[in-house]
Amino acid sequence: MDCPRCLSDNIAPFNHEGVEFDFCSSCHGIWTDKGELSNYVETRRDLPNKSDLLTDGRQTELNCPKCAETKLIEIPYLESKDILIDKCPSCKGIWLDAKELGSVQKLAQNVDKGHKVHLALKHALSKSRTK
Repeated sequence: MDCPRCLSDNIAPFNHEGVEFDFCSSCHGIWTDKGELSNYVETRRDLPNKSDLLTDGRQTELNCPKCAETKLIEIPYLESKDILIDKCPSCKGIWLDAKELGSVQKLAQNVDKGHKVHLALKHALSKSRTK
């Protein structure tokens, strides 16, 4: 897999908090397959906003590392927020530039709070059953 940002082939899988991402050691960007970002930040969907990718986004010059010739679409992670992420309209993977994962994680703290409580209870219940 080649990095969509710097075009290097220095992308390798890494596991962080139980989620496997693909990390570019050259530009420090991160590729997340569909569902990985929501799993990591504990939201129901990778993009919690209601934006339509094709009408609200802007096509970039970045190629999807999974779909080769498909261009990524730049779209806000949350409506009215400054952080823009790059999403593939085909495979639904997401490219995060260096340090954007931390920014997304901070924004996601106030998204889907009920879902986060549900996940915490589910986790606690599964731990108590294994004891």
